[in-house]
Amino acid sequence: MIIAVIPAYNEERTVGYVVGRTKKYVDEVVVVNDCSRDETAATAKKSGAVVVNHMQNMGLGSSLRDGFAKAIKLSKNDDDIIITLDADGQHDPNDIPKFIEKIRDGYDFVLGKRDLRKYPFRKKFGNFFLNLATNFVSGTHLKDTESGFRAFTRKALSRLHLKARRYEIAVEIIFEVGRNNLRVANVPIKAPIYVKGVRVWDGVKNFRYLLSRRRHTLKDYFSDLKYVFRNKIH
Repeated sequence: MIIAVIPAYNEERTVGYVVGRTKKYVDEVVVVNDCSRDETAATAKKSGAVVVNHMQNMGLGSSLRDGFAKAIKLSKNDDDIIITLDADGQHDPNDIPKFIEKIRDGYDFVLGKRDLRKYPFRKKFGNFFLNLATNFVSGTHLKDTESGFRAFTRKALSRLHLKARRYEIAVEIIFEVGRNNLRVANVPIKAPIYVKGVRVWDGVKNFRYLLSRRRHTLKDYFSDLKYVFRNKIH
């Protein structure tokens, strides 16, 4: 089974198109509507998605975590595939087969790598250093760690202890991938449109959050232990 998770906030103009194209390659699409003020939820549902609604705006991290929980509940087997992509059209659903192929080759986690050559210099510069720092702290060797186009096996995703509520979720996923020694790969993806996305200051905050995850307190270890026991069934 293949399930796509799409976080969305005020994306009524694009979410229907993204859901429709995504459904060509997956069995279920889960859209997490993060308390949009427009018709995002209705459009997604009309396009055939399972919609999870937030009653208040909770952020990207919370949306992804709730989407992951729903996908894990819908899936049946450890080798089922869970894919994330954005609702704003910056990811091309036609790239989904690349992720599926890599997962079926035996990888646990696959990350899309954008071609940033046409991006603004500031974006390329920030991406380079955040990518370097994220890999250094996480013990990974991935490219484009900010990318939101990803795929996991259900088993691998169930092992990740994710806490972030907002944009830090991107680097936290990489940290958890490294912490769990998952087998990883990159695939090239198209970026049909440029979306402003994470600012330089967001990148700094992401890195600070990453360092806080690395410095575990006794309370953190206790929380991790509870998480492991709670998810043993996966």
